[in-house]
Amino acid sequence: MTTTPRPSIRSGLLALALLAVFTTAVSAADSVTLASPDGKLSARVSIRNQQLVYQLEFSGKTVLEEARLGLTVDGVDFGGGVKDLKPGEVGEHREEYRLHGDDGLLQSHDRRMVVTVERDGEPLGIELRAFDGGLGFRYRIPGQEPRKISGEATAWKLPAQSKIWFRTNEHGDYSGRCEHAASGSLPVGKEVVGPLLAELPGGAGYLGVTEADPWQSSGLSFQFASADHIGARFKYDAEWSLAGGTPTAWRVAMVGADLNSLMRGRQLVTHLSPAPDPTLYPQGSETDWVQPGRSAWSWLDPHARARGGVTVEHQKRFIDLAAELGFEYNTVDDGWEMWPEKWKTLAELAAYAKSKKVKLIAWKDTADGDRVPDPADNYGNLRTFLDKCRDAGLAGIKIDFLWGNPLIGEGTRTLGFMPVVYRMCAERRLLVNFHGAVKPTGQARTWPNAITQEPVLGMEAGAAPADAATVAFLCGLSGYCDYTPGLFAPGENPELRGKSTWAHQMALGIVFCSPIQHWASGPELIAAALPADSLQRMIYQALPSTWDETVVLDASKVGSVAAFARRKGKNWYLGIINGNPDAPLELAGLELPFLGGAAHRCVWLADGDKPDEFRSGKSVAGTTPMKVKLAPGGGFVAVFRPE
Repeated sequence: MTTTPRPSIRSGLLALALLAVFTTAVSAADSVTLASPDGKLSARVSIRNQQLVYQLEFSGKTVLEEARLGLTVDGVDFGGGVKDLKPGEVGEHREEYRLHGDDGLLQSHDRRMVVTVERDGEPLGIELRAFDGGLGFRYRIPGQEPRKISGEATAWKLPAQSKIWFRTNEHGDYSGRCEHAASGSLPVGKEVVGPLLAELPGGAGYLGVTEADPWQSSGLSFQFASADHIGARFKYDAEWSLAGGTPTAWRVAMVGADLNSLMRGRQLVTHLSPAPDPTLYPQGSETDWVQPGRSAWSWLDPHARARGGVTVEHQKRFIDLAAELGFEYNTVDDGWEMWPEKWKTLAELAAYAKSKKVKLIAWKDTADGDRVPDPADNYGNLRTFLDKCRDAGLAGIKIDFLWGNPLIGEGTRTLGFMPVVYRMCAERRLLVNFHGAVKPTGQARTWPNAITQEPVLGMEAGAAPADAATVAFLCGLSGYCDYTPGLFAPGENPELRGKSTWAHQMALGIVFCSPIQHWASGPELIAAALPADSLQRMIYQALPSTWDETVVLDASKVGSVAAFARRKGKNWYLGIINGNPDAPLELAGLELPFLGGAAHRCVWLADGDKPDEFRSGKSVAGTTPMKVKLAPGGGFVAVFRPE
């Protein structure tokens, strides 16, 4: 459902009484507290033994125990040897904006202030923003001249026996499988990447940790500094420069009483990111050329690979498939640059797609001979390449191998390159999908043409139900996730689809949000699994790529069950996956609170007798709980329309 943007954004800073948020003198204090608008979340910054520390409470319980703050500037830890903790004025801020993704309309509301401390006569500023669903904080570099940053003392200490999920990042492309450990027995020295997700002990809820707006810094990862402390880690840069007065990236802690409220904390990542440049995006995310949609995609389809790679002939077949299904895009992957007269041929293919009302996206390797990440001549190689993409009639580009030469993982070279691509593509009205990429950090707000990315080991590495039932939450805490679902290969245990069922593959398209959703099956697989006029074909073609509202159901359990309900207009779409590839799952009384108790017509798909079969049916739902059975590695999909 499209809504005309409001002519102005509701925002403002309202002065509040300082004595309501801290109890010591304004001029200097040992401790300063900032509460969220609803008062449930409380962040405290203190000096303990000349060290800067913080603590976070939610609903009267400690969710982050006291741990260090600090930034290493020119080799000096500005969180140690500090004095004169001074709070600034407290303000309240409201803002409303639209995004393509999990939720169409986002409303931001926070209380904020800047705290300063002094070390050897130099002040370090700490900006705090307390939301109802979490906390954002960042540092301001002291002085005016360029300074060398070589790390942070920032740490996170979860309550003992908190269960923490995380991933490793050996290549820099977030392609590690999910793992977990418990606070109090963390594997000391292990390096991991965010977002981190923790289930707190005693039913205290959930907590997530990530970053936002890091584009002038090195990307944040983590190291288990002790059995109960998680420290900031910068794997790809020993140091980098920032001008005095410049802010660092935001450190984000999201808190929720349940998984649904925690996952709403993903909005903090975009709340903390700058608004888009109106000269590039006059209507923000609703600028006319920034269009989400579904894409046909040949790379994983076995029939396409058997034809010898990305040929013009089989790209036309996939364009025809996109047109038949009503998909908005076709993505031409690795191989098109080997075509004779590649730009002329690509332009002809784009024209063919346009005649079918399909737009074209093309893949690009950052490490090939074109050297598009080279910053020489204001990224002259990149500008030349993008000019050719625009002139060929492309709608977007898919940039791969961000961990390849000359880019290094999540370092400053990568994070400096990505905004350049977003901006230069916006100037040419091109969408951007970074593949083999780092975690989202709010770029969808600042650059709406950042239409999706792949910070995950998805279907290209083969289905892994337990990993999918974990990473759906980890990826979902930071933003989009191009998982490339829907591989309807036949057989009991085929290549890539592995121990997942057809219903699981369909449900992945709801569980993972990607504003350009790349569906992995070609014409032959679609014809066999989703025959024309079948219920499964109807549901497949109806699945949107963006949503107006998202609810994580109580049946969800990280690593075991991912159950997401998403609304588009008046219709609700339910996707459930079983993370256990070896055992069935029964949800005997699945509550559907998102329907509000009203009767809805329902069409559904479930696992058949074999992994490569569907069961389907129609019913009326909304007044009583549903009974859902899932096969090992199985799935369930339902579409609800109001009566």
